[in-house]
Amino acid sequence: MTEEFKMDYSEMQKTVEALLPGELPFTFEELVNRVIAGDVGGLQEFLREVLSWLFSTVSFPAEHGVKLFLLILFSALFSNLSKAFSREGTAHVGYLCVYFLMAVHMVSGFMVSLDITTTGMENLSSFTGILLPMYCISIAVVTGSVTAAGYYQGTAFLLAFFELLARYCLIPLSQAYLLLAFASCMQKRPIFRRMLELIVSLFGWIRKTMIGIAITLGAVQGILTPAIDRLKRTTMMKTATVIPGVGDLIGGAWETVMGAGVVLKNSIGMVGSIFLILIMAIPIIKLALQYLMYRVLAAVSEPVAQDMTEQFLHHMGIAQKLLLETLTLGVVIFILLLAVMTRITV
Repeated sequence: MTEEFKMDYSEMQKTVEALLPGELPFTFEELVNRVIAGDVGGLQEFLREVLSWLFSTVSFPAEHGVKLFLLILFSALFSNLSKAFSREGTAHVGYLCVYFLMAVHMVSGFMVSLDITTTGMENLSSFTGILLPMYCISIAVVTGSVTAAGYYQGTAFLLAFFELLARYCLIPLSQAYLLLAFASCMQKRPIFRRMLELIVSLFGWIRKTMIGIAITLGAVQGILTPAIDRLKRTTMMKTATVIPGVGDLIGGAWETVMGAGVVLKNSIGMVGSIFLILIMAIPIIKLALQYLMYRVLAAVSEPVAQDMTEQFLHHMGIAQKLLLETLTLGVVIFILLLAVMTRITV
């Protein structure tokens, strides 16, 4: 019965191929058809092949980490040797020289992470721009045009607002955090500690506020718009079923068609979420590995390096974490709205 709702997936497939490196084992349409048919074994095979594809695509930044580790050892060695001098300034000047070398190396790594975050945001915008209209068409068939239009406008507005927020607020805040951490760790006593804590707190408030707005928006959409479409559909059904002779036949056919539409809608939502996670998995995993690397280096350097070196590595890890949270938040918002709409339009 789902053949009655045949949709064109060509534009979606082109977008997926453009955003994902390499070839996936299934196309978007093939995976939707497998989910509709209840082919769980095929889905499990798809997930296994996807995991192997991810492991072959993403690599740990080992070279970058080894260079930083060598600089940390050199800094610790130079600091201990310089204690033989009678003047304290000699040790501090020597430390600053190595510190600048480390800072240049870490800032270059942070710029790479910025590019990953920016590209990830663009990929998120491109994919949701194709998936959202397709999903709303299936909502219009199953529930009604009012629900579909309300969901499309609300979700598109929230995603556009988040993109502007990330571009002009969250990403600049992470850059400001790194600059303040760099200046603070140059001093013998940290001078921007409270400012750094404030930036981290701002990120937490913005993240919680955006998730709260997404939940509230989904709740409002679920309360009002489906009720309007349900009233229209019930009126049409009551009118059709009172036709002598064919009323019961029309009612049964209507229920069958609507049931098939719900299956198609939920399948598109599920497969769309899977492909969104796949598209965003590569930049998210890269940022997560960068964050893990700096946390490990900070932990390893604590016993041997100066406090300022360990503190800068710690702050560098937090700056990477802020970029990671920015990218992850966009994925969470869209999947949250998709899950809410899938539930209320059953």
